[in-house]
Amino acid sequence: MADESDGISEAFEGQLRVAVTAAGRVGEIIARQREEAARRAQAESQQQARELASRLAAERQSARVELSAVYRNDWWERATPEQIGTTLATARAWGNEDPETVRAEAHMRDELRARYGIDAAQAGGDPQAVQVAIDAELLRRQSETERQRGTGEEAEAALLMREVDRADRQAEAADERAENAPGGSDERTQAREDAQAHERAAESARAEAGPKYDSAERRENDANQLEAKGIDKEAVAAKMHADVGNAKPATEAVKGLPANAAKVKPARSAAARVQRSELGR
Repeated sequence: MADESDGISEAFEGQLRVAVTAAGRVGEIIARQREEAARRAQAESQQQARELASRLAAERQSARVELSAVYRNDWWERATPEQIGTTLATARAWGNEDPETVRAEAHMRDELRARYGIDAAQAGGDPQAVQVAIDAELLRRQSETERQRGTGEEAEAALLMREVDRADRQAEAADERAENAPGGSDERTQAREDAQAHERAAESARAEAGPKYDSAERRENDANQLEAKGIDKEAVAAKMHADVGNAKPATEAVKGLPANAAKVKPARSAAARVQRSELGR
């Protein structure tokens, strides 16, 4: 039993060394990609820079919540090598921007040294296993990010399509008022102008919703493909993670609305009917 216990301890330590070494590399990659994304967003437009800053603030808060667990003994007693590595990677990724994550990483280093005799700066581990762990963690984070963004984009698109429905109804009501108003009257003229304004609002919201549905669908597909991919190609993992950091929009044609999309009435113009048809396929 003693030999078996020693074997389990050795296996755990070996896995932990791999996870800790990989965590350092993963954290550096994430931090570098985030900095590059911020520079690109700032160069492109103030709006993109603000949107990225808002998203990163939310991610930083999420990281703080994740890292708060490392101060609890019960977390260390239950954590697997992979969980320790993932959390250490999060601390490393935010270490240059958030003092709280710096303290969390320092605490993790102390715990690793005290509990397992592992120096996080020189943890070692089989190089091939370390590379596999890096690829796996990058892919996991990419998949999670894609799913989170896809959910948000679907919600935004559904709200926009409800706005389309509202504007279409208002345009129809204005048309009806115009038809019932005396010919040549100011009332008819105003009603026609109102109808045109509502039509423009509907077209604008419809045009904005389409790419969001496209992007949400693409992110969902990308996430599924990532889960099915092998994890032995660092280039693939790094590229996919970079795409998230860049926050690139989808470019493929819209193929269909999500099942929970808001139902809308038929479009009022030929151009609108074509675009609605594209969204509804």
